[in-house]
Amino acid sequence: MTRTPLMADQTLFRDSRTFDTTHLPETFNYRDAQIRDLAFALRPTLRGSAPLNTVLRGPPGTGKTTAVRRIFAEVEEATQAVVPVLVSCQVHRTAYAVFGQVYLALFGQVPPGSGVPLRRLMGRIAGELTARGAVLVVCLDDAGYLLPDNVLNDLLAGILRMHEGYPGTRAGVMLVVSDVDVDLVRCLDPATRSVLQASEVYFPLYTPEEIRGILADRIRAGLYPGVVPPAVLDLLVERTHACGDLRVGPEMIRRAALAAEMDARREVEAADVLAAYAASLNLQVERAVRSLDAGERAVLDSIVAAGLEDEEEPVISGRVYERLGDRMQMSYTAFHERLRRLELLRLVDLAVVRRRGLTRVILVREGVEEVLQVPAGSSGVPVNGPAGVCDDEKC
Repeated sequence: MTRTPLMADQTLFRDSRTFDTTHLPETFNYRDAQIRDLAFALRPTLRGSAPLNTVLRGPPGTGKTTAVRRIFAEVEEATQAVVPVLVSCQVHRTAYAVFGQVYLALFGQVPPGSGVPLRRLMGRIAGELTARGAVLVVCLDDAGYLLPDNVLNDLLAGILRMHEGYPGTRAGVMLVVSDVDVDLVRCLDPATRSVLQASEVYFPLYTPEEIRGILADRIRAGLYPGVVPPAVLDLLVERTHACGDLRVGPEMIRRAALAAEMDARREVEAADVLAAYAASLNLQVERAVRSLDAGERAVLDSIVAAGLEDEEEPVISGRVYERLGDRMQMSYTAFHERLRRLELLRLVDLAVVRRRGLTRVILVREGVEEVLQVPAGSSGVPVNGPAGVCDDEKC
């Protein structure tokens, strides 16, 4: 039987936004226990008290940020006496930048980028919170980005001790951590740990059955019926589970459906998924690379260059540091902090081997070299799409 090709003015997508990384799904399954724990931590705010400080820990793509967005949305609907602020620490890496996001949530505008001392900014924030009688809850997403230079320590001290300098203010924090091997609290000084006293909520990897349910929900919401056959869904589940990051799944679906659409097909095929899988993995790497500051990018470039220089020899941290010295000045301590950041971002792996003493070997992860060779912004996809398939022609 001959298939009817997709017409130029038709599309496979009901709603392509369903597959965006920022999409907040209507149903958030398989995280009921974690949502209950977060609700418990926020319950004191509904009575005018500070929340229970909480660390959300789990591998990337396990629902931590989505859980916070969902619980914060419910709080905003329930009361105006709580000001929840979600801050991406990949983007906002200084105490001033984080408090700037709090200022934006309170006043509807960002503070000046310079010229206003942090103390004065905190004073305006505290004054507004006191005038409203509101409780501040700041969630630091990817809080590990703030570990270098004691930024996280100083920021937490400023938030959690705000009531000491500005009586009447009440504030607490949530910290989202994607590296399960990093004990974030132990990286703080004793005085900050004493006021943090955080409980922990763990987000495990999704099981294949849970991944299937989540992806099937996205497909039903975002694509027309029949676009993803059962065998293709099996492949999507297998690939998503293999990489351990749920965020890759919706991105694969989006790319695979776009490929089928461009080929005027009404169904996604296995080849579309396999091509989308490689591209989706590189997209995660590209996002991590884009988040690097100048020093971190210089270290990563030097690591890759050292590996290409002699592909037979392992890349040693000392050799990378020497090569980096030809490009920019950086202390050995700062070099190792940036090296650790690259490991946290899953751009490199670090291994200690014995070679006339202990030596740190650097392994570049899959996809990094390819991303570094691609011009910035070249992976975008069209925003505007064709009209939907009419009811009697749905796939």
